[in-house]
Amino acid sequence: MILLDGKSLSKKILTNLSLEIRNLKSDVRLDIIIVGDNPSSLKYVELKQQQASSIGIGGQIHRLAQDCNTKTVIDLINKLNNDPSVTGLMVQLPLPPQINTNDVLSSINIEKDVDGLNPINLSILFQKNSQGIPSATSLGIIKLLEEYEIDISGKNAVIIGRSPEVGLPLFAQLLAKNATATICHSYTQNLSQIISQADILISAIGKPNSFGKEYVKKDAVVVDVGFGVDPNTGRVGGDFIFDRIKDVASFISPVPGGVGPMTVASLLSNTVTIAKNSL
Repeated sequence: MILLDGKSLSKKILTNLSLEIRNLKSDVRLDIIIVGDNPSSLKYVELKQQQASSIGIGGQIHRLAQDCNTKTVIDLINKLNNDPSVTGLMVQLPLPPQINTNDVLSSINIEKDVDGLNPINLSILFQKNSQGIPSATSLGIIKLLEEYEIDISGKNAVIIGRSPEVGLPLFAQLLAKNATATICHSYTQNLSQIISQADILISAIGKPNSFGKEYVKKDAVVVDVGFGVDPNTGRVGGDFIFDRIKDVASFISPVPGGVGPMTVASLLSNTVTIAKNSL
């Protein structure tokens, strides 16, 4: 079993991005909107800003009240859309239940959509030879697989979870790499049978310790996007029970240290791509 080390790869990507930014000789700015005071979201946003600052990307965190409405968020997005000094922007998810997430994401200018979550950017990904901005998480997963020279073409790739942040854009990117891709979700019948046949198995449901070795095909590549706290043990972990699948899978992304760092690196990579496209 080999660990898919996202932490080391993300450092390499950030080093290269830092050089690209210096060569651009222009300011690059990433603004982040966060609604409410969810501790995990706040910590993740601060990490993104710290990593951005470390490679020469400026920007501001915009904090809105937990009880604000959809219009308030969209008004701020429109302000940033129209600010020429802002290279890219993103909204930290999840949003409070009273806010229409789809309307919020749809209001982000696709030319500034660093997280690739505007539905238009998602639809572009399904086009051949797409030039759209991919979701940061899905891009990070693809980069991680490519770094370890894992062949995607022709493989049976199964994604558990159909979220617009991970499942849907990753489905599009896997198809673009000529994988036979399947998305499973809470209404999928015969779930265990489907995922146990996967050559590449990706889970992004955020429910710790949901899957043991009975769900993993021998020598499968396992990518664990889940990150949560087990209510029984209080431990932070991924969707897969690592100790039970480590002797079955050929590659596994650890939690933490796998997809998480790659998501941040890919977010900043998207920001630099947008900056170069705007020159």
